[in-house]
Amino acid sequence: MTSTFEKVCREADRKAARAKREKVNGGAKPEAPPPLSIEELEAAADDLISCPNILNRFGEAVESIGLVGETKNAKILFLSLTTRTFERPVSVAIKGASSVGKSHTIECVLKHFPPEAYFERTGLSEKALAYSEEDFRHRHIVIYEAAGMNSDFGSYLIRSLLSEGRLIYEFVEKTKFGMRPRLIEKPGPTGLITTTTSARLHPENETRLLSLASKDDKNQTEAVIRALAEDASGEGKDKPTNFTKWHALQRWILAGECRVVVPFAVELGQLIPPIAVRLRRDFTLLLSLIKAYALLHRKTRLADERGRVLATLEVYTVVRGLIADLFAEGIAATVPKTVRETVEAVKALGGVDVSLTVVAAKLQLDKNPTHHRVRKAIERGFLVNNEPAKGRPLKLCIGDPIPDTTEILPDISTLRSCCTVVADPGGDSRKAKEDGLTCEAGPPPPFTPQNQPQRHNGVPSDYDAILEELAAQGRPTNGGPRSESQEDGLPPEQVKARVFVKEVWPPALGPPGDDVFDINPRRRQ
Repeated sequence: MTSTFEKVCREADRKAARAKREKVNGGAKPEAPPPLSIEELEAAADDLISCPNILNRFGEAVESIGLVGETKNAKILFLSLTTRTFERPVSVAIKGASSVGKSHTIECVLKHFPPEAYFERTGLSEKALAYSEEDFRHRHIVIYEAAGMNSDFGSYLIRSLLSEGRLIYEFVEKTKFGMRPRLIEKPGPTGLITTTTSARLHPENETRLLSLASKDDKNQTEAVIRALAEDASGEGKDKPTNFTKWHALQRWILAGECRVVVPFAVELGQLIPPIAVRLRRDFTLLLSLIKAYALLHRKTRLADERGRVLATLEVYTVVRGLIADLFAEGIAATVPKTVRETVEAVKALGGVDVSLTVVAAKLQLDKNPTHHRVRKAIERGFLVNNEPAKGRPLKLCIGDPIPDTTEILPDISTLRSCCTVVADPGGDSRKAKEDGLTCEAGPPPPFTPQNQPQRHNGVPSDYDAILEELAAQGRPTNGGPRSESQEDGLPPEQVKARVFVKEVWPPALGPPGDDVFDINPRRRQ
């Protein structure tokens, strides 16, 4: 009786206090503090803004909070989360056997991002995304186990959100006026970060994600145990990380110019062999990571006349070093080292009806990571399981031969050789080269038009008539230095950086055999 009376009194006191606060505030809820200005955010980020290599700085920071051996994957995750500022954020799936630390890697990276950059879930019902009150715009959804989104409809909603950049879901609901349609719209863009123990995700999801593999070898296990022992004994290095600076850096990025241009994108696209349809999506992913790295260094990067950040060849070198192998593995142009080791182990054991236990002993691993490796090899066709019955021990045999490695992303020297540098008459071209703004190489082999007719001295032609007409109009009639009017058709970033590929002049205008030429290549019809 007394206990009930006390509860009623406490509830009445809380209601009276709430009413008093609302009366003081005019019945309105307390307003959230105004967001910090870009100058205040820059001051809060401190020296991170001007750091020449923020990604390496992040690697040191993430190792100081206990991440062991997964720094490369952490850096890729860091860049992927930064791409949320673009229209096509990069999505990532970390794959590996159970207990290899996939979720721990994600947790360590997320500590360096403000809460508004992502939202976490351990699982989702099939319609949770459609009904969620979360704001999806320029954020990443973090689902710690891909099994938490295994329903077909839920997986479809995620694919739509990633590909279309929004959700538009219409359904019929029961109201007091009868059955009525209702439309739910959830704008993006949104990215996804998840983990899985499977060798492959749903085929439709697999091509939308960048797959990272966690280390499962004995050296990694030894390093993790040693780090845990040092931490428990007090011998580990205690380096407290100031996460506030990292949060301010990400907010500073969003508060300023987020547009980035890649002056060498055309040359890069021409050098990537079109051997798989998936490369259509992967090339966009590559450009997004290049832009994210350049955007991190916005304070120290050059910009074009429209204020957009310019990515340099140095940026491509860093990004290529992180994801070149992942690109090739995604389209089966190369084989992961772990899969090669597993196939070689089966071959060394005879290559016919080899059990999983024997393979694990050969690799000096337990069954869990060995089974994960074997599943990847079977998925790729390099191993075959001759045991038809489910639940029975595997009988592994050698399958298709392992192909030679095919390079998908060109190295920096190849890319540099496909670009040209034109000195800026109004500036210092040497300084531009030192800044990495331009590609430094000679012109590519010239293209010779196939329909250019033979010229005959002393015989007038339609070409001469066009020259006379252009001269009468005061338009240029030669292939001399470019004037400002001739640069009007060039993209602004090329005008700024003076990067373009020289073309043979004059180009043919008409069909084969037609003796008509256009002086300016950008006016070809």
